[in-house]
Amino acid sequence: MLDGQRISENEQTTVNWAAIPLSAIERIEIMRGSGAVLYGGGATGGTINIITKTPQKNRKNATVGVGFGSYNASDYRVGADLAGENLGLIFNASRLESDNYRDSNRLRQQNAQAEARYSGARGTLYAKFGADDQNLLLPGSLTEAQIAVNRRQAATPGDFSHISGGYLNLGGELKLDGAEFALNAGYRGKNANSAFFVATPFRNNISTQANVMSLSPRAKIPFTFAGMNHTLVTGIDRDDWDFDSSTGPGLVSHPLAVQRNAAWYLQNTTALSATTSVSAGVRFHRVKYSVNDVISGAADARDRSLRAFEIAARHKINDALAVYGKFGNSFRVPNVNDNFNLFTATVTILEPQTSRDREIGSELRLGRANYRFAFYHMDVSNEIHLDPVAFNNINLPPTRRYGFELEGKWSLAAGLSAFANYTHALARFRAGAFGGVSVVDRDVPLVPRHAANLGAAWEFMPRTRLNAVANYVGDQVFDNDETNTFGRKIPAYTLVDLKLIHATGDWLLSAGVRNLLNRGYFTYGVFTGFPTFNAYPAAERSLFVSAQYSFK
Repeated sequence: MLDGQRISENEQTTVNWAAIPLSAIERIEIMRGSGAVLYGGGATGGTINIITKTPQKNRKNATVGVGFGSYNASDYRVGADLAGENLGLIFNASRLESDNYRDSNRLRQQNAQAEARYSGARGTLYAKFGADDQNLLLPGSLTEAQIAVNRRQAATPGDFSHISGGYLNLGGELKLDGAEFALNAGYRGKNANSAFFVATPFRNNISTQANVMSLSPRAKIPFTFAGMNHTLVTGIDRDDWDFDSSTGPGLVSHPLAVQRNAAWYLQNTTALSATTSVSAGVRFHRVKYSVNDVISGAADARDRSLRAFEIAARHKINDALAVYGKFGNSFRVPNVNDNFNLFTATVTILEPQTSRDREIGSELRLGRANYRFAFYHMDVSNEIHLDPVAFNNINLPPTRRYGFELEGKWSLAAGLSAFANYTHALARFRAGAFGGVSVVDRDVPLVPRHAANLGAAWEFMPRTRLNAVANYVGDQVFDNDETNTFGRKIPAYTLVDLKLIHATGDWLLSAGVRNLLNRGYFTYGVFTGFPTFNAYPAAERSLFVSAQYSFK
């Protein structure tokens, strides 16, 4: 989410990070565990909320920044924050260019974001604007043999993607007798043009327009009942997606797709005592989705009523130890690319994915150290999955995902802190078969069983800090190997990143190195048939330096 508004796309693409200037981000909030009651579909594993900066009262400053790095990378940033007692304006923009690690993978992107905000005694009114444009060359995946010869080469020179878009959010917040009321009305649009298999007779151009309108009123109401304090959160979410895409000349199709979501939710938290609280929430969600290919005439639609709920409790045993537990269910609605195959022009409407979720955990504080332990368990039905060979989406047989997380944070000394975490994750099929081969108790592809992070921040001089982070990701089953018969896995890898930051006067200087140990690795690979695979090699060691100056 961006400032509480969903930015996950309703198609088979990742979040368009290029739309968000880095200089506009104030913080990133990560909520582990299901957030389906408050945030709807797709929040089974949790939510990521990117909070952008807002105008600060009586502040007038501006920043300019520049950075340069490996692979001919350059980054230019500007920002301004102009605010009086009640009215403020903040603006951030950036331009990034890089040839990237792979051949034929040049990136050119630019974005801008602005917010005008009025703050009064009882609330605020705001208008947020954003625009972005990205040009990216697509080098494609490499075979195992190609990686052995030259892991930087391009398999599909000439393939490209161009995305441009923008958004507008209008809203406000009102505080009245301890209660908080909010309303957001939003529009987001995107145009994308891309070409695949350019150097072959199967060249295919894809042009896409996607638009979404949303309306989200909500309220947070504290009250007292039966001698206990309660907080009720309730709201309505309404969003309408429209999708129009055309392909040709290698493969010809023209799908029109819509998705209409309407939901009402409420969640109440009760303080049973000073040390114990319980919460219960439910979300009623109605969705209609359809796809119609105007060329082939293929069409289908679904109308589903979904429900998510969660019951949770937290108890503080003493000043150092607290325990919690929660259970509920969540869902994910199939997007337009789940329901339509652009390459075969076929419509296959999928069922919504549902999950039964459970989690228990504890939090411990000992002196200047904090620890967290959590065990989670999810039984997923109709999990939505892309077949990377047939380019078709399917509902998987029932799966089970469970494991535990360990986390520690330490304040070791003045100016020195550290953190570590470890995740043990198991993902297995509960039933079903692929190609006539049973997959019961087989590992779901692309889930590393072991993952760990270790990091430290050391302010060894006034206004000078060194950050170091090591990330370990264990081996994982290749995509398209649901039967686990390939006999090989995506190799484990460890990455070490360093960053040095120094502030002097109005200057902020930084220098960093990613993949310090120069590991050759890849995060995604697909089994293509015995005895080999395709993968997307990731970047080796890279450097980046930047400088920023603030005008006050």
